[in-house]
Amino acid sequence: MRHLNPVYKIGLKQSARTKKTIVLLLVYNFLLAGLGLLVFYLTFDQGGRVRESVAYSGILTLYSVMAAMEFVMILFIVPASTGGAVAGEREKQTLDILLSTKITPFHIVTGKLAASISMVILLAISSMPTLSIVFSIGGITFSDLFTFLLLLVVTAIYIGSFGIFFSVCCRKTTGATVCAYLAMFVVVFLLPLLLFFFEFLEAFSNRGYWNIRSVMNSISGKRTILLLFNPLISFISILRDQAGRGITLMSSIGSEGGVMYFLSQHWFVASMISQALASGLMVAASAWQLKPNRRKRLHHRRG
Repeated sequence: MRHLNPVYKIGLKQSARTKKTIVLLLVYNFLLAGLGLLVFYLTFDQGGRVRESVAYSGILTLYSVMAAMEFVMILFIVPASTGGAVAGEREKQTLDILLSTKITPFHIVTGKLAASISMVILLAISSMPTLSIVFSIGGITFSDLFTFLLLLVVTAIYIGSFGIFFSVCCRKTTGATVCAYLAMFVVVFLLPLLLFFFEFLEAFSNRGYWNIRSVMNSISGKRTILLLFNPLISFISILRDQAGRGITLMSSIGSEGGVMYFLSQHWFVASMISQALASGLMVAASAWQLKPNRRKRLHHRRG
């Protein structure tokens, strides 16, 4: 604890001492456990009485639903928690005091990022026992749970790095939070929609007509590498491998062979590395933007 980032240590103490943390953990895990018990009842007790058979696939559906809930939770909570990390210090007029200490801007940024995403990571880790109820049926292994937890952690850091960057650049918490949500929306939702839109245009120009199946089968090319930076595609890829849910996007991407085939076979690892590198660049840019000398020069030019 002595060598722990002091900014992260203070943020961790502040969040751990509030009653809101305990209530949030209790309510979140209560809802997940209630959903799991309901699906177990419908699958085994009610399903056995009505159909006189048990549909074990419902348990994998439960895993997919709970995994989707946790993934969506990270997407929509992390931008709000990181948007005010540095901008809030600026509004309270404590940022200059923090920069006057021996703590470097890099440690300030990483400490704020770690403290902001620690709550959602704690929620994800605390829900692992509830997710592990699928072990009683089979189909999901311990390595699958570890892979999913790794996805949640990397996604939280990736989305949080955008929030920290805008929190450094924007003067107000509101503006930083709005920009963080816009960046999340562009990267997670707008990027694949634009890619599919261009595929629709190419399919229509080549054939004179289009349909969803033909477009999905023709997705290939260098621009699909951009999807490596999309956490939603990473989530869909592991959900397809673990529970058989999702779209067959990886097979269509690797249809042309070469590098794209290699990426389609190792999409999860490649996407995690790509998003981790992008997070590192965003954190480095945030620390560079926060340097006191640079801030003084910008203030002098504006003056």
